[in-house]
Amino acid sequence: MDLKQVPLFRDLNPEDLKALEGEARARRLKRGEVLFLEGEPVHSLFVVEKGLIKVYKLDPEGRKQVVLHVEGPGRVLAEVALFLDRPTYPASAEALEESQVLAIPKERFFQLLEVRPQLARSLIRYLARRQERLLHLLDRLVFHEVRERLCEFLLERLAEEGQGFRLPTNSELAALLGTVPEAVSRNLGELYRRGLIRLAGRRVEVPDPEALRALIR
Repeated sequence: MDLKQVPLFRDLNPEDLKALEGEARARRLKRGEVLFLEGEPVHSLFVVEKGLIKVYKLDPEGRKQVVLHVEGPGRVLAEVALFLDRPTYPASAEALEESQVLAIPKERFFQLLEVRPQLARSLIRYLARRQERLLHLLDRLVFHEVRERLCEFLLERLAEEGQGFRLPTNSELAALLGTVPEAVSRNLGELYRRGLIRLAGRRVEVPDPEALRALIR
């Protein structure tokens, strides 16, 4: 993957990109394989090259998963965990399908931050955008209906991955949207019957994005 395509690194000059690429190491993951576990020491920043990675937490009994977010190609994992006072992963990450990530060692990333101000500025801008995204998610959970949240999620995935993007399971999607799997299934079925989405297994196409956007108040 060209790191220039990754939002975190989009503003870097060629020299900084080359330095970063020199530190990155590819790692392949099978479906269901764990990338890191909650509580493990933070050792790397990860960039998703292909596939989908689910980030989740377990309930106190260790039985029920709460999905926090799902990241596809070009997205970054563990960027916040690098800077925690207690540098351990605050959640776990697992491949939803065959995937590949680039691992950038934590210490080398910190060294690059110290000598390359442009990378530090890009990181601050990226974290600010993530904060804005989280606030938007909170607004959706409080004020928007399930159908609207689902439509926004589908449009976000379309913008990031293009037509034919992969949909998480209904349970995972319900956790992301703050609802229950039955509500996800019902609303997906409605969108499908109205021709607003096309489904092939868990792959989704949106023939008319503006029609889907019109459902969002």
